[in-house]
Amino acid sequence: MNINIAPEHVLLNINSGSKKALVAKMLSSVLTIDIDQALDIVMARERLGSTGIGHGVAIPHGRMEALEEPLIVVARHIEGIHFDAIDGAPVHLVVLLLVPSDEERKHLELLAALARLLQNVDVRTALMSAESYEQVLDIFQTSVK
Repeated sequence: MNINIAPEHVLLNINSGSKKALVAKMLSSVLTIDIDQALDIVMARERLGSTGIGHGVAIPHGRMEALEEPLIVVARHIEGIHFDAIDGAPVHLVVLLLVPSDEERKHLELLAALARLLQNVDVRTALMSAESYEQVLDIFQTSVK
């Protein structure tokens, strides 16, 4: 599975104080979408149940009509942020996924691949210590199976 992340969609030292502010900041790095619409989609999904999967990781996601291809934004919050995660722990790594609304299968495949990848302690440790977007992109490219 190929996971494409644009360099400008890697935010290494984000410090937003709330889940919604963090997601909004992540979406603001994407210049090709309606940020308000995307924020509504992601937060509506969050209301169904937190996408905080444990181990300091969250994968907020949704499907959006205006997209032509999947979009991934990666953020690292050094202090950790309350995300209503399944284990109650603060979230440090957030990988936002938006997929075109007609690509349900692709959405589920990418979501599963990201969840598998981020369950790996070595991957999480590498992402937390990455010093550049190049290192983050390399971790995603070399670790995804």
